[in-house]
Amino acid sequence: MPAEDYKLINEQVGPIAAVALLIGTAVGMSIFIVPTQMAASAGPSITLAILASVIPMILGVLLLLQLGGSIPVAGGTYVYASRLVGPYWGFLGIAVPVMAVWSYLLFAALGFAEYLPVFIETPVVVAVWLLLTAFLALNYVGIQMAAKIQIGLVCVLIAAMITFIVGGFSSMDTANFTPLFPAGEGEPFAEGLGPFFLAIVTLYIPFQGFAMIIEIGEEIEEPAKNIPRVLAVGMTLVAVLTIGVIVALVGAVPWEQVAQDGEAVDGGLAAVSEGVLPGWAIAFIAFGALVAAATTVNTLLTSYSRTIMRAARDDVVPEFFAGIHDGFNTPHRALLLLGLPPLLVAPFTGALDGVLAVDILDWLVTVTVTGIFIAFMISGVALWNLPKVFPQRYEYSFYKLPMPVLKVVAVGNVVASGIFMVLVAASAPSALVFVFSWIALVTGLYVYRIRAAEKNGEDLRERMALLHKHETIGGGSGDGDD
Repeated sequence: MPAEDYKLINEQVGPIAAVALLIGTAVGMSIFIVPTQMAASAGPSITLAILASVIPMILGVLLLLQLGGSIPVAGGTYVYASRLVGPYWGFLGIAVPVMAVWSYLLFAALGFAEYLPVFIETPVVVAVWLLLTAFLALNYVGIQMAAKIQIGLVCVLIAAMITFIVGGFSSMDTANFTPLFPAGEGEPFAEGLGPFFLAIVTLYIPFQGFAMIIEIGEEIEEPAKNIPRVLAVGMTLVAVLTIGVIVALVGAVPWEQVAQDGEAVDGGLAAVSEGVLPGWAIAFIAFGALVAAATTVNTLLTSYSRTIMRAARDDVVPEFFAGIHDGFNTPHRALLLLGLPPLLVAPFTGALDGVLAVDILDWLVTVTVTGIFIAFMISGVALWNLPKVFPQRYEYSFYKLPMPVLKVVAVGNVVASGIFMVLVAASAPSALVFVFSWIALVTGLYVYRIRAAEKNGEDLRERMALLHKHETIGGGSGDGDD
């Protein structure tokens, strides 16, 4: 089927809904779990770590600002990799992020199950299935409905974060900020600066959620203008709130109270708030964590189903997954491919703890961020190639990075993502082995797809090099768009 004959999603979301979708992913469940984990290993130095993590975040935002503003399409990660780097890298641009999203969906759902007993005792698997199934069904019936619900959920999420921030600042003791780098024999901080550098990487992880905005480019109103605006507004809010949570945590809760035998206390922010905040505030923060898990699942399903759909239009994955539901106007088959595997794996997550010899949540995070770092490395190369491959799209982009800045941003993303990937993987080497085993497997699948297309008289690599007809509008001529 010619690419331009595929049915397109004609529903659009406004910038406010897009900001809500971005915040839901970039904050999500991580903010209620990761800070206490890092405080237990790095102590008060996490206040510096979160500030340092803003630097790679800015590099990532600038990268997506330029790519998203120049080529606003569905499935941006795949499109930028295939059109600006090469067909094989485009294939990795669909296979690696989807693998990472499967892991992140499970992480968010298991985090949801960890907080749910605050309100009601529910078996872990039941809680996971409940969350994933509910938002899979919600996304199945339309992005407009998912976006409207997301706005309400994000308002609750922000309110819970502000509750913790206000409560923490009102109970702040400046003595809790010293020593900045606690260390001593037998103490959990005896590793010196190692935990601090790991905290920079780990606290940067939630920020990576901003990448989702380029996956729904087709469905944002005036995407060339609004994608950069959504990134700027959304990530400013995310950075301010996240820094506020970290400072409030360190200032209100002594590091000895966060760390017990070198490990973070269970329950994240809600648990360490006992004795600092009133009961109703602790309950609201726990509820905010549940909502955060919901926002993460909702946005991941909304955005990365479009990545699968877009790759299916090129027949990189079976074109069956390019289908759009006639009634709901959603990529329903791509949604099922994205949403069903975590549901099927959920019953086995408890058994995996022993097999992996690490906490399953830590392992899933490592798999997720390793996949995301790989995707950002590929996107960095894509940004470098943008002015050469699509010069007019770069030249007439609504927001245009000066060439020297573009090169710094491109190289910075590749270098930072590579270093961060190694640092994170060091905490769970089996996760790194899993990711590269997955890459080896899908590489074989890529070769098979190329050869199968050749037998049918099609050049799949050529198909992966050109933008589709509806994506060339506004791109001008003579720049490789047509």
